[in-house]
Amino acid sequence: MSIINLLINIELKLKQYKLQFIFLLLFWFGGFSFFFLTQQGENLYIIFLYSLTIRRPITSDDFINFYTLIWPILLEVIVFGFIMGELLEKYNPVITSRILAKHKRNHTVIIGYQHLSERIVDFCTENKKRFCVIEDNEELVEDLVNSGYPVVIGDPTELFNLKDANIKKAKEVFINVDEARIAIICTEKIRQLNDEIAIYVRAFEDHVQDYLEQTPLNAFSFSTSKWAMEGIYEWTKGKKGNAIVIGRDRLTHRIAHHISLQTDREVFLFDDEHDGIEFVVGSNLHIIQEFACFLSDLRPHVDLESVSQVFICWKKDSEFDEALYLASKFDLRYPNIEVYVRIFDEELKDLVEKYGAQTFSTSENAFKKLQNEVTADSAIAIKK
Repeated sequence: MSIINLLINIELKLKQYKLQFIFLLLFWFGGFSFFFLTQQGENLYIIFLYSLTIRRPITSDDFINFYTLIWPILLEVIVFGFIMGELLEKYNPVITSRILAKHKRNHTVIIGYQHLSERIVDFCTENKKRFCVIEDNEELVEDLVNSGYPVVIGDPTELFNLKDANIKKAKEVFINVDEARIAIICTEKIRQLNDEIAIYVRAFEDHVQDYLEQTPLNAFSFSTSKWAMEGIYEWTKGKKGNAIVIGRDRLTHRIAHHISLQTDREVFLFDDEHDGIEFVVGSNLHIIQEFACFLSDLRPHVDLESVSQVFICWKKDSEFDEALYLASKFDLRYPNIEVYVRIFDEELKDLVEKYGAQTFSTSENAFKKLQNEVTADSAIAIKK
């Protein structure tokens, strides 16, 4: 165990034993006070020895007998038990990660651990930049915690979690959460703690972005789906025929809405979690609230012979197998259809393209765009 981990472990164990040590101190103080009042002929040094049961008064009563019996037991159980047992025990990695975060200075704070955040963390680790992560889902950051990185597991809107990430001493924060309410609350509380920190917030709605950018918040807001649409515009420009869009998030909805505005094109949006989208739905946009991973799931709703483009926009890593299978079936049965698959792991690119599909990554694209927007002293700034 390294020196820094040993010191952190001592701090951790002292916090865990705080109540026991307070009780021991109060018990000792009660005994010291008793001896001070009853042994008035003795000096403070002798009274102190009495209170530690190193010495014992010549005359004893019931309280003295009780005190001299209990004090050694408490001392052994609390103090020696703490020293011999707890300090040798393996430290709690979750609490240790929180303590590590609390001691960071001039660092980058990442709130929400999703695909874009993973790229920020990877860049920071590769370039030896100081950072910490705040995430309320422990499973998402389990690898970071076990690897000894600074992580605060908890609700990012809670002030004590922001303080444990040492927001006051941080130089920048990236807020990558899905809910606008959480993003706004985090931004407001962070700005109260630190009026100079650079705040970068991922937000979807235009009015939320406008609010975040106004004084006193003065945050830089961005939409990864808007950035991703730059490539989508090129792929759909001047296209004919119907389109299928499969997914659940806002990028999926943007793609479906954009294509539905094109002349003589119908769009079939397969979203099994939502019964509506954030945009005005025209007559050319059809929303099917079903999970589609086979061609047989699509045929009851759309004539595949009339389709020219398919966008598979699932964002869960666990659903990549379904995306790959569907792309392979389109390549086999409908090779004339253009298929676009969103991926988050670049190593999977060759697998998808083997079936003639085009890949795109919103997190990779967003990270590169974000690098061009941050200040020169940012941890992810492009080196010139």
